[in-house]
Amino acid sequence: MNTIHRTFIRIAWISCAIVVSAAVARAETQVRVTVDRSTIWTADFQTPAAVVDSGTMLTVVAERKDWYEVLVPETTDPARAAQHGFIFKSFVTKSTVAAPRAETDPSRFGVAGFAQFGYSRFAAQNSFQAILGHPGGGIYGGGGEVRLGRGLFISASVDRFEQTGQRAIVADGQVFNVAVSDTIALTALAGTAGWRFASEHVTPYFGGGLGQVHYRETSGFADPGEDVDSRFRSYHVLGGVEVRNGWVATAFEAEYSRVPDAIGFGGASAAFHESDLGGIVGRVKVLVGR
Repeated sequence: MNTIHRTFIRIAWISCAIVVSAAVARAETQVRVTVDRSTIWTADFQTPAAVVDSGTMLTVVAERKDWYEVLVPETTDPARAAQHGFIFKSFVTKSTVAAPRAETDPSRFGVAGFAQFGYSRFAAQNSFQAILGHPGGGIYGGGGEVRLGRGLFISASVDRFEQTGQRAIVADGQVFNVAVSDTIALTALAGTAGWRFASEHVTPYFGGGLGQVHYRETSGFADPGEDVDSRFRSYHVLGGVEVRNGWVATAFEAEYSRVPDAIGFGGASAAFHESDLGGIVGRVKVLVGR
């Protein structure tokens, strides 16, 4: 595993840790007051922070033996709103229904932009291995997404891959590299439609669609007509999980794609009988929007 691979894996792990920490921090328990005129005490347990009636919803931020540490509701005393106080556990019950939040209504229209990076392992892995020294590499890109109704989404994206290796000659399955540079560049445009199982924090999703791959292969000292510059139709399916923290979300996604009959007419790909430019991609997306 080379330095580029290790770097992408480290970034992915760091992103996971940050997003999971944010999600845990926001995973607040809701409790319902069951006793009228219940007192929420300040930290010294001597001064009342608020008095609440039965049915009031409170957000729990911590527990301390027989007490819940809660956010003081704004309706009781605006001056103390968002301050912490303590209420006796026997005066409340955990709620199975989260407090309503209009801004996370899954039925509304939403728009998000995103940046993404990941690692692609190509279906033509022997051909890429022969030229680049490994069967894939890092990709990066971005795009936008429109969300309609309770789960439908439509997105458009672009990904970029470019690496330089050495020209390869394949004879009887053996690869011989020559000291001539060979650069492979792919630009993938994709349109996707899919379904999101929307929730407040963690949202699984899946989708599929079509696209176009612009494939360029240029080599030093190439004869006229040896360089490749072509476009091909692509097909893909994908699935992932989006973890949201307010207006920012991070998604962890896997994609399988096919780009049939794109290569295999000469060089290493013909020797290995490989014609598909698709493959498997694992990526991390950072989204901004709703």
